[in-house]
Amino acid sequence: MTKNEYAIVIVTYNREQLLRECIRRAAEQTVAAASIIIVNNASTDGTQIYLEKLEKQDGIYDIINLPQNIGGAGGFARGIERAIEKDVECVLIIDDDAMLARNYMELLLRARQSNPQYMALAGTVKVNGRIDTFHRRSISKIGMLLRNYGEQKYRSQYFTCEIASFCGMLLEKELIEQIGLPHPGYFICHDDAEYSLRIREYTKFLVVTRAVLNHKTKLYDMVYPRRYDWKDYYSTRNRILMLKEHGTIIDKAINTMDLFLHVRFRNWLFRTIKRDRYDWKYENDITKKAIRDANNMGAKIGEENGIAADIIPESRKM
Repeated sequence: MTKNEYAIVIVTYNREQLLRECIRRAAEQTVAAASIIIVNNASTDGTQIYLEKLEKQDGIYDIINLPQNIGGAGGFARGIERAIEKDVECVLIIDDDAMLARNYMELLLRARQSNPQYMALAGTVKVNGRIDTFHRRSISKIGMLLRNYGEQKYRSQYFTCEIASFCGMLLEKELIEQIGLPHPGYFICHDDAEYSLRIREYTKFLVVTRAVLNHKTKLYDMVYPRRYDWKDYYSTRNRILMLKEHGTIIDKAINTMDLFLHVRFRNWLFRTIKRDRYDWKYENDITKKAIRDANNMGAKIGEENGIAADIIPESRKM
């Protein structure tokens, strides 16, 4: 394994303290990266000043300061584009709150050498010491519904999955050149799932379970009734866009019914049966707008569409 084997892409927005730790962990890998590319999504805290100083200190850092926030999807597209211009064999993609264990890349690169049939690899994501199964998923043959792999899968040295998040995803440069970049217009949500669908045309992900990263966030907790926030606009809209590009008529019909059950039926259930006094107006409005906007867009959306956060309904007042 050589130093010039891989580059790391990190996208950040207004999380300077987390970013500092993330970069430190990336730089401390037992097999060093050829380049660490940080895409700053127009942060307004001290991120840009910190990154400018960092770039001057060490040539390994390649900083991209964007004039506006184009979301995780846009940031990863810019970072991956920069990475494949470099003399590397593969690219690791992580969020700014992903803290790599020191041997994360050593284990992935070792698995890559012994399993050359896989062009995409990933590790185990943990939150507060517990495996977060959301990041490595399967997809149903009919309906394109995503399902988490259970913790029992992680008892093996390796397992394969079809859908992986950008949290610790390692891709061959050759594969990226075949499938292109993430769709920047997704802004946030399902950008990694859509990218995984393009990846699976060439390879499955090999999950190296002993390669661990600590994701400094909260485990997703499904609480009913769940209130929506602005991210749910993108989640719904992008799910439909993903189906427009990759799904069949049957897949679209199943997902339409799934959306109905999650919004309209849930509304009726909690208001009529459980006497929930919440009116669900925000949830209904945000879902209707997401469906309408997705239907008015092409399956592939670029930087000219859908990247501005102000296109969603006004966030509910807390």
